[in-house]
Amino acid sequence: MSQILSETFLSGFMILVQSLSVVFLYCGTSSGASTVTQVSEELQALLMEERKRKRKVSNRESARRSRMRKKKHLDDLTAELTQLREDNHQIIMSLNITMQRYLHVEAENSVLRAQTNELSGRLESLEDIITFLQWKQW
Repeated sequence: MSQILSETFLSGFMILVQSLSVVFLYCGTSSGASTVTQVSEELQALLMEERKRKRKVSNRESARRSRMRKKKHLDDLTAELTQLREDNHQIIMSLNITMQRYLHVEAENSVLRAQTNELSGRLESLEDIITFLQWKQW
């Protein structure tokens, strides 16, 4: 709000100075000419000062926006990092559960292989007995 009032005041002031410089231009005296030159130089100095002030204000605002963008980007990256860490934790948990299931199935497989070997051995023994009994009957 203060900036708007300042700009309004300044623009009104500039119009007043321009009007005064026009009045001095129409004076027509030699002292009026030097006064017009002085007013013109002062007006140029005022305009340059106002441009510098506006540029400073503009640069400050641009820097503020840049800092805000940078902060938002950092906040976004921080949020993404948090999400990725949570995802990574979930993947590790899932991997651990899968590994436990695999080890359980592998242990069951080992038991079943051992049982298969034992049963194969028994079957072979029974077949030998049957063969022997059949040979003995002839």
